[in-house]
Amino acid sequence: MDYTLDQKKPLPDALRTVAHAEVTAAQAALEELPAEEAVHEVRKHCKKLRALLRLVRGDTDNLYRYENAHYRTLANTLSGSRDAVSMRDIFLKIAPANEFDEVREFLDQRADQHADPEAMEEAAAMLALGGERIDEWPLDELGWKHARRGYRDYYKRARKAMDRAFERESAETFHDFRKRVKDHWYHTRLLRKKYKSLAQRRKPLCDLSRALGDWRDLHLLCSLLAPRSGEFAGELIPLLDLANARMKDLRAEIDRLAGKLFSDKKPSLDS
Repeated sequence: MDYTLDQKKPLPDALRTVAHAEVTAAQAALEELPAEEAVHEVRKHCKKLRALLRLVRGDTDNLYRYENAHYRTLANTLSGSRDAVSMRDIFLKIAPANEFDEVREFLDQRADQHADPEAMEEAAAMLALGGERIDEWPLDELGWKHARRGYRDYYKRARKAMDRAFERESAETFHDFRKRVKDHWYHTRLLRKKYKSLAQRRKPLCDLSRALGDWRDLHLLCSLLAPRSGEFAGELIPLLDLANARMKDLRAEIDRLAGKLFSDKKPSLDS
């Protein structure tokens, strides 16, 4: 199912339909995919469920707190060493094939952590419990005006996170900015059929989220490798030069997209 709310339904029904679809997709991933891919997919569906809840957080705070904690715990159960996997993956994006073999082996070894079968079973049980509660979520007093308010609220949060990231220039603040961008991207996807003006925001928000994620992963990769200059037989300096050049390009892309997407104090929500 597409990650969007059915504008023809009352908001409570539309929210529950999407929530059920995300839980079902996560359960299918656990059952059908190899472990590393399944972990990635389940964590992604948990993020989408949490974003769905954030859309109406201001009017369902108790529900949000409980269910958000549930899906955060579920995702963390499967987290393993996500930074290690991310650093290996960003290395593979920038490194030419058959180069930097020693660094490649080092990163592969760090990332080669198979999911614990008990953790997978626990995640499956938590998905089942979460899915059983969806029809009882206390949403019946909500209308589309509450979704509009939630959309505007998380747009403002993304703008504030952007200001902090550009001011402090740290991996932590850029990671927080990316999280808020992803919330806004997910909310845009959820509401794009109800509010046609949002359609044009979808792809640039996806591009901004990707650029922020790649920038942070490269920053972490450089921080990991820089103190290990004696371990990689001449590979390190050329690789760091390659990473820094890519980070410079990404930063220019981030500046351009963020300036375009968050220049207004309030987002347009025209039907």
